[in-house]
Amino acid sequence: MSEVRSLDRLKRFYAEINTLDDEIPAQVTRKIYLYSLALLEIGRFHAEAVNEYGRIYAARKGKWGEIAATTDGSGVVKEATADRLTQELREKEAQAEAEMHRWKNSFEATQEIINALKVHLKVLVKELDVA
Repeated sequence: MSEVRSLDRLKRFYAEINTLDDEIPAQVTRKIYLYSLALLEIGRFHAEAVNEYGRIYAARKGKWGEIAATTDGSGVVKEATADRLTQELREKEAQAEAEMHRWKNSFEATQEIINALKVHLKVLVKELDVA
């Protein structure tokens, strides 16, 4: 599944979620279901981000090692040269790491929303039983 289709799916889930009423148990149940579907998509994005981060990290480390091995001079000179010449990859790595954490945080936040909605649903059902 392409990233665009997954983002579109996420947008559709959230659009429907925003139309549902938190005080109607059937709609809260639907929200929980939609958030669960969103969680699957978010998990896929997180996995892709982890993979991308790992690829960039490996490329940077490989290039750094190659540069250090082929550079003449002391260890300090080799390290400085390798650091300087891998700066662009280091920046890409930092961006990929941030993206990875963003999806992880989104995943965890969505789990918490689902848990809160489950508790809210239990309260609503108890209130209906009492009424």
